[in-house]
Amino acid sequence: MTLGYDYIVVETDDIILFLRKVRSYHLHIFNLKQIDQYTFSFYTPIYQRFIVRKTGLKITGSVGILHYLLIVFHLPHLFFTVAFLISLLIFPQFVYDQQISGTDPELNMQLESYLQKQIPFLHKALNYEEINQLYDQIKDHFADEIDYLNVYQNGGIIHLEYTNAVSNQQNVPDYRDYVAKKDGIISYIDVKKGNVLVSVNQFVKKGEILISHLLESTDKKTKIIATEGKIYAYTYERYQASLEKGKYTKETDFAYLLFQIRANLPPNVKIDKEKVISYDIINNKLVLEVQYVFIENIAVKEK
Repeated sequence: MTLGYDYIVVETDDIILFLRKVRSYHLHIFNLKQIDQYTFSFYTPIYQRFIVRKTGLKITGSVGILHYLLIVFHLPHLFFTVAFLISLLIFPQFVYDQQISGTDPELNMQLESYLQKQIPFLHKALNYEEINQLYDQIKDHFADEIDYLNVYQNGGIIHLEYTNAVSNQQNVPDYRDYVAKKDGIISYIDVKKGNVLVSVNQFVKKGEILISHLLESTDKKTKIIATEGKIYAYTYERYQASLEKGKYTKETDFAYLLFQIRANLPPNVKIDKEKVISYDIINNKLVLEVQYVFIENIAVKEK
């Protein structure tokens, strides 16, 4: 059954007479079997299908290569077959997908977004010069994130492979102590290296050592270690602003003074509380005094 055969089931009470009739049409029969007393089955070559139809026999099923070829080239399968063959010829002429090979998920998303802008879906396939140009663009745009880069095209798919950039800068250990730059109450501690000498809710004075480069081990030996970290504390500051009486309307005087004070606050602090201490007339001037509770990093390297 290499090429293809039709499977036929027939009912007859005289199989000899049936075979003589079939022989008169020169129909070839293979693998004749008796299913029950009056039912028989056999195979006939597919290329003799027109003879089978002449004899009025009904085809129950088919097998073989020729059978599947006839299915492919028979409508509506022929339409899908032609469409598939055309797609095989057309799709490689366009870019319809991209594959990025790398270990950084965030960078993969950035590269994917960048490629989608440079090469939209069904963009014409790139030639050798365009691939080199794309390589140069990606290398320049992601110079700080990528060391090795490989860009190539396989059919309609753009492949991009990379390795993350490794910084060549070496961090030089710093063994200086951290001291408090002002008075405050410790809020929280974020220290990566060093011996922390303070704890949360402890009051510290300006110049007090917060992180030390000296560490005493269990065997009473003193080790020198690098220091790195931040120590945040609640700090208290008072600010004052003045304004000539009657320069603005009564409704805007306070708002103007408060805005003037807020404009002079340090940029790297978080305001925990803001409290008006006084709002008086002194020497024909409106004077506003406000107390602030800041949360700020008070740890600085000792000079």
